[in-house]
Amino acid sequence: MLFKSVLKSRNESDTTDLKNPAPWFINMFGNRSSSGEKVTVDSALGIPTVYRCVNIKANAVAMLPFQTFKRTNKGRERERSHAVAKLLENRPNPYQGPFKFKHLIETHRNTWGNAYVNVDWGADGRPKALWLLNPSVTEPIIDVNTNFLWYVTTLPNGKQVKIAYHDIIHLTALTADGIKGKPPIQVAREAIGSSQAAQKFKGKFYKHGASNSGFLKIPGMLNSEAKDVIRDEWEKANTGIDNAQRVAILDAGLEFQSVSMPLRDAQFVESMKFDKNEIATMFDVPPHMVGDLERATHSNIEQENLSFLQNTINPILVQYQEEFRHGLFTERESARYYLNFNLDMILRADTKTRGEFYKIMLGEGVYSINEVREFEEKNAIEGGDVHRVDLNHVSLEIADEYQLAKAGATKGGNDDG
Repeated sequence: MLFKSVLKSRNESDTTDLKNPAPWFINMFGNRSSSGEKVTVDSALGIPTVYRCVNIKANAVAMLPFQTFKRTNKGRERERSHAVAKLLENRPNPYQGPFKFKHLIETHRNTWGNAYVNVDWGADGRPKALWLLNPSVTEPIIDVNTNFLWYVTTLPNGKQVKIAYHDIIHLTALTADGIKGKPPIQVAREAIGSSQAAQKFKGKFYKHGASNSGFLKIPGMLNSEAKDVIRDEWEKANTGIDNAQRVAILDAGLEFQSVSMPLRDAQFVESMKFDKNEIATMFDVPPHMVGDLERATHSNIEQENLSFLQNTINPILVQYQEEFRHGLFTERESARYYLNFNLDMILRADTKTRGEFYKIMLGEGVYSINEVREFEEKNAIEGGDVHRVDLNHVSLEIADEYQLAKAGATKGGNDDG
């Protein structure tokens, strides 16, 4: 990679990862929620709703072809030979294909709030590889003396470097300063913390089987050692999923008194539904996509899917198109080339709906037969590149003449015509 300068390496205690977060990382992401749970990227992805939301958005972006176009006198045409087109459509780097590359970008953006792509420039001044930096050890910093933006990061070998902004493509989630994105997981900490606590509670509930929290009433006084023995024996015999629904036998005057509420009384299921909806809302994902079908109908699911594409995915795609175009093309090339996502794959409906759509577009002359066949991954046919229109549609300039000609043809004419 092309790095501008190398800084001194951090101490081992300064480096961090998801398993062993450094103190600065804990301060940023590890604040405890009101439920008492510490929420980090790693723990949040352990929540099924969070994992599902991140994966839904990453898949939606990654499955779309990211294509390069060239402006021409006749409009535009696909560009396949440019170095940018080869990177984005074939292989961004030796270790990742386009799908994995885009999927990881979107995963970083939706967990850390930022995705950093380092451009590896070739000797000809064109990009030869695109590398994703670890967002947990990358930080944008502005030099107040020069007003220059740098990205300070730690490489896998532990060396700390700083990279100039023109070598980085930076994609963000919601940002308050225009430079660094705000992590959605940080914003959704309370709902995620509540879900983590609920998962732990549910696990402990099944682990202890039929035995609720409570106390054993024993006539008389016992020393601490005797209390420990009775408690251990009770838990061995009456807790755990294997002991669920077994009958407890109490002797020596023992009496069990429960002090906990069952799941139904604690409205456990309702609280988990609330957390699921809140997390889905935070990630702009429709509830039915995370398995909440309580208010789902065929019509509103169709509308929510369309809204998800228009209001959630489309703005993300615009950011990709703008940032990659600015980061990969020269100023002169930007006047001729641009990038665009092909939405045909995500917009494809059932066969009947597609047939009706193609019929309209063919009749209006918008598509040619070969263009429709290309959409359907069929070979072109001879003469299929001609655009045709319905004969009932004519321009206003010849409308009167056309109608008179039709009337004459209908009534017939004499030999003098």
